[in-house]
Amino acid sequence: MPTIEEFNALGRELEENLLLRFSPIALKLIGEGEIPEGCIRPRRDRGVHYALCQAFAAVRREKKAIALFKEDHWCVWPVVSLRLTPKAEGDDEYLGSKEFLKDPQKGIRHFKEHFPYIAEDRRKEGLALAPLSKCNFEPDIVCVYCIPSQLRQLLMAAKYNTAELIPSALETYNSCGNAIIPVLNGERPFNVTIPDAGEYDRSLADESEMVLTMSAARLKEVVDSLKILSGMGFGYKQLAFDMNLDYPRAEFYNVMFEKWGLDTGRQWKPGDRS
Repeated sequence: MPTIEEFNALGRELEENLLLRFSPIALKLIGEGEIPEGCIRPRRDRGVHYALCQAFAAVRREKKAIALFKEDHWCVWPVVSLRLTPKAEGDDEYLGSKEFLKDPQKGIRHFKEHFPYIAEDRRKEGLALAPLSKCNFEPDIVCVYCIPSQLRQLLMAAKYNTAELIPSALETYNSCGNAIIPVLNGERPFNVTIPDAGEYDRSLADESEMVLTMSAARLKEVVDSLKILSGMGFGYKQLAFDMNLDYPRAEFYNVMFEKWGLDTGRQWKPGDRS
């Protein structure tokens, strides 16, 4: 696992390689006695509350470091997802009926079957959040808000060593929980999500943004793979619109086209745009 200083450096490399507008978010599950120095406690220190997606926005846009506990939250869904308070009898039916579905009974069934919960053995009282390039703690996971073209590069990098497809949780509510819980639980090392309507409405998520969440243990692998892709001429800053017909292609294109009796052409070299 990287040191804190190495995490900071990887955060800076991630921002530079992908020209990210906002900081990747470092997130760590913490107990009351584990609050990193410099983190604000919203209710105690400022007399305010955050929805978790608003805390994400404050971290990535304003470079704040925040510690969130039960009393700091302003949205019901992360309180439930993180098991910060026990549910009473009937809560599942009540909450499930609040989904945006025509049939409340289908909503209740969907809630019971698909709502994400932190694993009991992972549950802690709070979260520490900070920009990855400045965090003073070792994160459990990293969340990157990005546009689809940047997400494409991250997916290429995540897939580079394993050839595994990256899973997604494209739920239309509780985007914060759906983004972080599967990775915090160790169910998957990477996860793609979309900001939900509330995150767009109240938390400054742009309508073109998507989110990649990754295990912090895989961060260096991703950053290293991004650099390898750049060395191959397929880095984010190297790709550009190109409508050059009969463009140069990698050698294996010509090999296969010749095998199939089709036309061959010029061979592509890394970085070639002619």
